[in-house]
Amino acid sequence: MKKILALLLSMTLMASVFVGCSSDSDDGGSSDGDEDKVKIALLTDEAGTQVFVLNMINALEENADKYGYEAVIAESGDAAAYEANGRALIEEEVDFIIGGSWQAGEAMEKIATEFPDAAEYAMIDTELANENIKSISYREQEGAYLIGMVAAMSTEDDEEFFGGVHANQGAGSWRWRYGFMEGAKSIKPDSEFVFNYVGGYNDPAKAKELAIQQYEQGATFINAAAAGGDKGVFEAALEKEFYTSGQDVDLTTPDNPYIITSQIKDTYTTIEYLLEKYFSDEEWSEENEEWGIEEGVIGAVHVTHESENEISDRLSEENIEKLKQVAEDIKSGELDMKDMPKEDEYKK
Repeated sequence: MKKILALLLSMTLMASVFVGCSSDSDDGGSSDGDEDKVKIALLTDEAGTQVFVLNMINALEENADKYGYEAVIAESGDAAAYEANGRALIEEEVDFIIGGSWQAGEAMEKIATEFPDAAEYAMIDTELANENIKSISYREQEGAYLIGMVAAMSTEDDEEFFGGVHANQGAGSWRWRYGFMEGAKSIKPDSEFVFNYVGGYNDPAKAKELAIQQYEQGATFINAAAAGGDKGVFEAALEKEFYTSGQDVDLTTPDNPYIITSQIKDTYTTIEYLLEKYFSDEEWSEENEEWGIEEGVIGAVHVTHESENEISDRLSEENIEKLKQVAEDIKSGELDMKDMPKEDEYKK
């Protein structure tokens, strides 16, 4: 009886991991030739909720032929799904498991501790104190500083009230908020701010509502950091004619001139880096890394990253040159954005 229950449990977990998974065979399953392939899995949030999740999925799938591995995408809607999918990947004898975004952290901790030799492990978007997991986290505050400067530069001289619509409040959000406030205050020292939180990663309606509330309070630039909810902020900006910015990839578009720039967090390159390290002749290292502007993965559109779209007429050539110089100062360490105060210690 115990064997039957164990078999049923294993089948259930395996079913969960193959929802939304990709493989190299046409019918969605592994062909006989794929059985000997290295399997690399991304344990992540559901596709479509966040741009940087889609970037990781694309990177893993698009590099499969280059390295000759089978890509497995394990989409997870909540903490229970993360752990179930993680354990199913172990059952599937996946060789390399990458946790994509901080939501995967708890599940990665558990499986890497319980099965330290079953696979190699890496974590993106948060730092884990686990000797079996290589973590890559980001200094988002560096890119947010540039966005704050853009906010101050693109608004009128007497406009010193800025907003932000974020997915959730917490340590991750604080890096964005801190950098944004410091950047704006470097141009307009008397700047004031309001931040609201959607409470999820895919709620454009609520994000739009919050953005309109902030606009009615007087915010003329509202930073969008609500993942899938950013679409609601952009709609509000187009309707109410306030300025805004996107996240993770270049979201500027000629269809919405109020999106001045985007804060870049390049998770595509992060996946490529991990693949290169995994398949290199060097010994795999679990040493944690933290990336920012210096590493080329954090920044802002029109400043550290080029765009096919034209620069907004709200930013002058002089503004762009100043922004680029500040990015260089952050890169060199002349402007230190690494040593952040805790939120409860910060004076707005």
